[in-house]
Amino acid sequence: MERRKKKQQPNDTLRRSRSPKLTVSLDIVKKSTPSPPRVDGIRSLLSREIYSLHEHIAQSSPSVGSVPPVDRKFSDPEFLPVPESIARGDEGTAFLGVKYQGRVARWLRPERIRWSSDDKQYSLAVFNQPHPKDIIQGRLGNCWLIAALSLIAEVPQILYKVMITKQYNPAGLYRVRLCNQGIWQVVTIDDMLPVSASNSLVFSRSKKKQLFAPLIEKALAKMHGSYMALKSGRCDEGLQTLTGEPCEVLFLRSSDPEKKPDLNQIWASILESRAKGNVVESNASFHLMNKSSVEWVKMKCLESDHAYSILDARQVNSQRLVRLRNPWGEKEWKGALTENWTKWPKTIKHKFIPSSANDGVFWMPWEQMPSFFSSVTICKVNANWHEARKRGQFSDFSSTITSAYGLDCPYGAELEIEVFNAGDGNYYNRLKDPDVDLFLILLSSNGYCRAYKHDVDYYITLSTAVPPGRYIILAGSMSVVNYLVYPAFNLVVHGSQPFVVHDQPSSYELVADAFHAVAFRANNRQDMGGGVSILTFDDNGNFGLVCENKSNRTVRLSSNFQGSKNVLSSRHAFQMIDTIPAKTQQLIAIFTRKMFSNDVQIAYQASGELLDPDHYIRARNNPLVPPQALGLHILRPVY
Repeated sequence: MERRKKKQQPNDTLRRSRSPKLTVSLDIVKKSTPSPPRVDGIRSLLSREIYSLHEHIAQSSPSVGSVPPVDRKFSDPEFLPVPESIARGDEGTAFLGVKYQGRVARWLRPERIRWSSDDKQYSLAVFNQPHPKDIIQGRLGNCWLIAALSLIAEVPQILYKVMITKQYNPAGLYRVRLCNQGIWQVVTIDDMLPVSASNSLVFSRSKKKQLFAPLIEKALAKMHGSYMALKSGRCDEGLQTLTGEPCEVLFLRSSDPEKKPDLNQIWASILESRAKGNVVESNASFHLMNKSSVEWVKMKCLESDHAYSILDARQVNSQRLVRLRNPWGEKEWKGALTENWTKWPKTIKHKFIPSSANDGVFWMPWEQMPSFFSSVTICKVNANWHEARKRGQFSDFSSTITSAYGLDCPYGAELEIEVFNAGDGNYYNRLKDPDVDLFLILLSSNGYCRAYKHDVDYYITLSTAVPPGRYIILAGSMSVVNYLVYPAFNLVVHGSQPFVVHDQPSSYELVADAFHAVAFRANNRQDMGGGVSILTFDDNGNFGLVCENKSNRTVRLSSNFQGSKNVLSSRHAFQMIDTIPAKTQQLIAIFTRKMFSNDVQIAYQASGELLDPDHYIRARNNPLVPPQALGLHILRPVY
């Protein structure tokens, strides 16, 4: 199940008409479809160095080195074995909350849990040669987590870094390392686990009496407040939580025929990622229009709104094959490439024939993937990443900007820059805290925009490569303008070469200059004549308009956005008249998505008039620019 569905690529259309007069009128319609304290000078660290640091802390901690005797097992006072830990507060009164609580008869230690008959030969252990097939999703809708866990079980060196306590502990105390919205946290738990009336685990389990799956699941439930808080999510969230690494989401289909995904390029990306040791997941999302299509999908044994692990991808001659796994550990695809499929190519059947066991693992032809799966998520695992992680609080755009950072890259680098919504900074409710408007702009030292990303989500990623030099990272949220909400955020930077990230408080003019640079980079320019131009930019349904006046006279610009739908205006208005003096430029407005699940439409008309320089010199804005948006709309010189 998915908590937030990643938006499809925008569906954009553009219509323009010009007035025959000297002043030019633009009539444009544009549609898009969804979709603690600071430390200065944080130097990038190799991921493995951070892992080693946490392992050292765990091994040298007095609370671990002096565990109580077995008859005095550790009990976690912060996450008690009570119904509220299954579903708390409003969750517990809702139907699903009651349903989840009713499935749990009691909480037991591993020694008293009823394990399957196949597991009786094994001793309790955190790990016992873990394998993706060992992990089974329980009666909790957290396939996004279990599919990710299955993937990293294929790469044990990643899995072992999640469990700081790597050996079975008779005292019942375990430490788990998880990445929460981009920031690493060590979660301490006991080993009391929810079981059914038959004393079997209710939620996730791992075969061979391995404890890592239910312990990791419990640690995450504690981090988010309850088990029910884990009931839905996305593939990228699961991989980010377990690895702390950047993710890339590739869409397999689009509603816009002009932006049809390049499946050959995506296939090449999957093969390249597998060769680099990255891990890959796919999200199933079917568009079922009638009862017969529902029955047809059931016959194929695939689940809608479900996450599957991609365990392998192979190309043999012209055959492109993908090996997937259902985290339930059962229900395999019944289409082409099953064991009994009569059209298996003889040259490859003996190499790829699946196991006869119903373990949820199956092969599928790559060409059929877009019919059943909406996206593929690639987690860019790299032991040689250099990284920096920063916490911050968004400010508005009326004074000093608190979300700007200097970035020194003496050797150049491939960069993955992420910003996460961190809620109030102390606690992030993954089900109730809304996705927010987020943007990232990377500027060169000369003010040129190297890269730009803008979206409504719980995080965004900016992927780019830069030559040696100094740069500025500007993170922000239009929520400070639209809702007067100032969320906390976490900034994460991964680089292929060493770099330094440092705080760089900046004046509000930086914001205007940055968005002007974004507009120049987009290079969508409409010449209005007389040295006046309009520049526009957009990303994922977010739209901006800049007026550039290179003339020697003041221009009066009238703009009307009243035909736009599902957007919010940074000017708190949809019809504006602005006078812009000679040799200056102004960001007229930025429009951002209002409702995450609805389509966006931008429609506007704009006309400009050059005024008599003897009477019109001063800048005016009608309506006035909101105080919290001054830095966005301040006049800036044209060079």
